[in-house]
Amino acid sequence: MIGARGRQALTDALLLLPGAGFLFLAMLVPAVNLVLASFGLMGLGKSAGFTLSHYAEVLDDPLMTAAFWFSLRIATVTMALSVAFATILTAILQVDFPGRRLVSVLCKVPLVVPGLVAAFMVLTIIGPGGMAARLVRPLGIMWPSLLDARSGAGIILVLLWNSVPLTLLIVSAVAASIPRDVIEAARTLGAGPVMVFRRIMVPLCAPGIAAAGLLVFIGAFGSYAVPSLIGPAYPRTISVMMTAEFLQRGNWGKASVVGVVMIATTAAVLVVYHRLAGRAGMAR
Repeated sequence: MIGARGRQALTDALLLLPGAGFLFLAMLVPAVNLVLASFGLMGLGKSAGFTLSHYAEVLDDPLMTAAFWFSLRIATVTMALSVAFATILTAILQVDFPGRRLVSVLCKVPLVVPGLVAAFMVLTIIGPGGMAARLVRPLGIMWPSLLDARSGAGIILVLLWNSVPLTLLIVSAVAASIPRDVIEAARTLGAGPVMVFRRIMVPLCAPGIAAAGLLVFIGAFGSYAVPSLIGPAYPRTISVMMTAEFLQRGNWGKASVVGVVMIATTAAVLVVYHRLAGRAGMAR
């Protein structure tokens, strides 16, 4: 006979089964298939058996190496700028001033504009032959080519279009939970706006800021639509290189290795985030 505790455990397992089954089919199975394909054990086409040649191809390919570091730089810069802008905007929106609600709504408008549409907007405004270039041309000023710059400025600009409002939503939600009494007490003791921002808002919003930064980094690192439309011919982002490998060249093994590298990178960032969050929690 199953005891009360056993029945409760069985009930909990049955309740978790639909969600766990979905996660297993939607996430774990594709990830395992990707890893096996990177070793030549699965994937489209005839399997050649276990091999490390696909990993050797990626490591020996300077275009792939450049793409990895380029994507890592874009993701890091996008994350840092998104967190900085969103945190400052959150602090400003905590102040009651005329038009605050309108400003708050306008800051969230980019959320309803898809990244691909934002890329087209940027192309028409600051791209070659765009509105800005036409405005300064009569003045004899050559508009700089930002979109195809090797710095990735165009890609970062479009990614910020969506990432800043998302980060703002998360940080604002955390800031709203800060007791007003704490801020008022600091002001009563003579703390100015900058001091309140540095010593109270930022530390108390740190968990939300870190979580938002993590989401922005993962999204920017694996972004495909924007880098495929805007960006230099060299280096390309790692997502664009991966797509080219299996769509244009049919090299599923090499593309799988790139996918494994992308998953490993984001997983490493996630582990670092959880360790830092754990240390911060213990310090409190």
